[in-house]
Amino acid sequence: MTVTPRPWRPWLLVLLLACPPWALAADVHYNQMHIQREGANKFAFSLSLNLTHLLHQVLAPQSSLADFLKTYSDAPDKVLQNALAKAGSELGQKSFLVLPTGAKVGIRDWQFPPLAALRESLKAHAFLLEIPSTTPAHVPPMLVQAQGHSKTPVGRAQLQVHKVLHPLWVVQPHDQLWLTEQIPLAIVNFE
Repeated sequence: MTVTPRPWRPWLLVLLLACPPWALAADVHYNQMHIQREGANKFAFSLSLNLTHLLHQVLAPQSSLADFLKTYSDAPDKVLQNALAKAGSELGQKSFLVLPTGAKVGIRDWQFPPLAALRESLKAHAFLLEIPSTTPAHVPPMLVQAQGHSKTPVGRAQLQVHKVLHPLWVVQPHDQLWLTEQIPLAIVNFE
């Protein structure tokens, strides 16, 4: 008979209450991006991301996922905040809209979930990795916001994002599309 150790019981309860049963199964949540134009030249990007995997790929791809989760779930707030700033910078450098003129509109001001929520997600993911199972660990996606601002009005643009976001399901008012390693960019129409 296997008994869950006492220190893990609260985590298990939180996990079962916070994650619907299908989230513990082999279902996969693909990264998603919703683009909303706010005026002629401002954009709001709302992303639903597998954030623990994404941060692992951006911040410490050379380490194992388990080591990454342990390091960052136990890190002081300042270290975690600096890591998020680095991740936002890295994502912003390689995520942008290219206008017909060739000018780039960077996707900037990445706003991640609060540190406490992110830390809980990292700990839950680490806990799931320790459970013997034939199904891969899956934690619910987290909401991330970003913005873009062009100097001129935008009607059409080419969207390109950092490869760690692939595959990415993009939804905007006039279209829905996938960005993948094979299709890393797409034209989006805002008119």
